[in-house]
Amino acid sequence: MFLFDTLHMASTSMSANQLGMQVVGQNMTNAQTPGYVRESLNLQTNTSLRTGNGIVVGTGVQVTGITQVIDKFLEERLRNSISDSTASATQEKYYSELEALLNELTQYDLSTSIETFFNSIDNIQNHPENITYRQMAIEQGDKLAKDVNRISDEIINIQRNINSAISSAADDINKLLSEINELNKGIAHYEAGNVTNSNDAIGLRDQRLTALTKLSEYINIKTIENPLNGSVAIYCGSDILLMDGVQNELFIRKQYENPDSIFYAEICVRNSMTPLDVRSGNVAGLYQANKEILGNFGNELDNFATSLINEFNKIYSSGQGLTGYENLTSMIGFDKPDQAISANPNLNPPINNGGFYLQLYDPKTTTTIDYYIPVEVAQSQQVDPFSLKKTPPVAGTSINDIANTINSINGINASVNTFGELEISVGNSGLEFAFANDTSGVLAAIGMNTFFTGNSAQTIGINQTVLNDPSKFAASKNGIGHDVDNSIQLSAMSTKPVAGLKGMTVIDFYDGIVSEVMLSAGTMKSIATTDALYQASIQAQRDSISGVNIEEEIILMMTYQRNFQANSRLVTTINEMMQTLIDL
Repeated sequence: MFLFDTLHMASTSMSANQLGMQVVGQNMTNAQTPGYVRESLNLQTNTSLRTGNGIVVGTGVQVTGITQVIDKFLEERLRNSISDSTASATQEKYYSELEALLNELTQYDLSTSIETFFNSIDNIQNHPENITYRQMAIEQGDKLAKDVNRISDEIINIQRNINSAISSAADDINKLLSEINELNKGIAHYEAGNVTNSNDAIGLRDQRLTALTKLSEYINIKTIENPLNGSVAIYCGSDILLMDGVQNELFIRKQYENPDSIFYAEICVRNSMTPLDVRSGNVAGLYQANKEILGNFGNELDNFATSLINEFNKIYSSGQGLTGYENLTSMIGFDKPDQAISANPNLNPPINNGGFYLQLYDPKTTTTIDYYIPVEVAQSQQVDPFSLKKTPPVAGTSINDIANTINSINGINASVNTFGELEISVGNSGLEFAFANDTSGVLAAIGMNTFFTGNSAQTIGINQTVLNDPSKFAASKNGIGHDVDNSIQLSAMSTKPVAGLKGMTVIDFYDGIVSEVMLSAGTMKSIATTDALYQASIQAQRDSISGVNIEEEIILMMTYQRNFQANSRLVTTINEMMQTLIDL
C-alpha cells in the first residue's frame, strides 16, 4: 500500500516539475515580448493521510495554478507615469517646433526684420530726395509683413496638424476601448464564477495589459477589476469609458475662440456630450500645445501686428510723400455709409473727436491750400449730474459726411462707392492732394493714406499704392516733399512705449514674447526629462517584479530538471522494490 502511495506521490511530483519546465519555457520564449508578465507555477503540499495505526503521512505536492507575477498597484503607477511623461514630451516637441520657427538664433529672425525696417526709415532722413531709400524702406516693411505672415501661417498649420492628431487620437482610443471590451468578455468567459481560476486567461490578460498601457499614452486612466469575472472598468478622470461591457464612445467637437480664429479640436464623451476629463497623456499635451503654447503665442503675435499697424498708420497717415495723390480709395468700406463711423465696433483703431487737413497742392506754383475736415464721434444724450441739464445727442460723422465735405472743395471730387469706400480724385485739374495732422485717427481707421494694411498677423501687408510708387512714402510732415519730420516720428516709434503693447516698445514687446517662449521651452524640457526618468524608474521596478530574467529562469529550469530526475530515480527504486516483493 505504502509503495503505491509513494509511487503516486513521485508521479505527481514529476508532472508538477514537467509543468514547471513548461512555464519556464513560456517565460524564456516571451522574454522580449512587450507587455508580457512573467508566469509562476503555484505549488502547495497535498492533503496528508492518516494510516490505520494513526500515523499521518504526506501525499506529495499539488499544482494550484499558474499565475502572473504582477503588482497591480505598481502597474497603475506605471500607467500614470506614462501619461505624465507623454504629456510633457508632447509639449516639449511643440515648443521645439515653435523655437525652430522663430529662428531667434539666426539673422533671419523677426527681431532683425523689425530693427532693419526702422533703421531703413532713418536712412530716408539722410537722403530725403533720393527715392531709392524710400524704396528700401518699403521693401523692408514688406519683408517684415511677410515674415509676420509666415510665422502666423506656420503656427496655424501646426495647429491644424494638432487638430488632426487629436482626431486620430480619439479614433485610436475608441479602438483600444473596443479591443479591451472584447478581451474583458474573453477573460470573463474563462474566469467568471471561479476565484481559483482567476488566471486561466493569462494570454488575454497580457493582451489587455498591453492595450491599457497604450491607452495610458493617450489619456489618464484608472482601472478597477471586477473580482467576480476579471473584467476591468476604465475611467478617465470623472468620465466612465468602459464598464460591464458598455463602451462610452468618444467624438470630436470643434471649439472656436472667436468666429475668425482657427478652431480647437476637443474630445467629448458621447453619452454626456461633455468634454472628456483629460488631465495627462498625449491628448492633454496636444491640448496644451494648441491653446497655451501656439495659441497664446499666436494671440501675442496678433497683438503685436495689430498695434504695429495701428500705431504706425496713425503717424504715417498724417504725412506726405515726395508726390501727392491724383486719386485714392480707402481700404475699409462701410455697409451703412450714412451711419456714424464711430458706430462700427470693428473699427481699429477707434476714432476721436477732431479732424484732419486735406492739402490741395499745385505742382506748377508749388502752393498748398489746407482744408480742415471735422470728425465727430457719435454720442447719446448725456445728463450733467450736478446741473441735471441734458446735452443733445451727437449723430457722429459718417463716411458720407466726409465725402460731402471734401466734395465741396473746388478742384477735388469725393464720393462713396458701392462697397462703402471713400474715393477722392482731382480729375484732370493737374492738382495733387495729401493729408496732414489727423487728430481724429479716422484716416488710419478707414485705411486712407496708410502704409500697412490688414488687422492681424495673418493679414498684415503693405498698401499697394506705396508699393507701386515709392515717392508716395509719407516722410514729410508739413507738405508734399517739404521735409522728413514724419519719418523722424515713424522711426522714433521703435523706441516709444505703445499702450496696446503693455506699455512696451514694439521691439521690446516682441523680444519679450520670444524670451517667454524660450524660458517656457527650457522649463518644459526639464519637466519632460524628469517625467521620463520617473517613468524609467517605475518601469525598472515593474520589470524587477513582472519581467523575465533569463538567468533566474535557467536556474529555475535546472531546479525543476533536478527535481524531475530525483523523482524519476524514486520511481525506479520503488519499481525495483515492488519487483523484489513479487519475486518473493
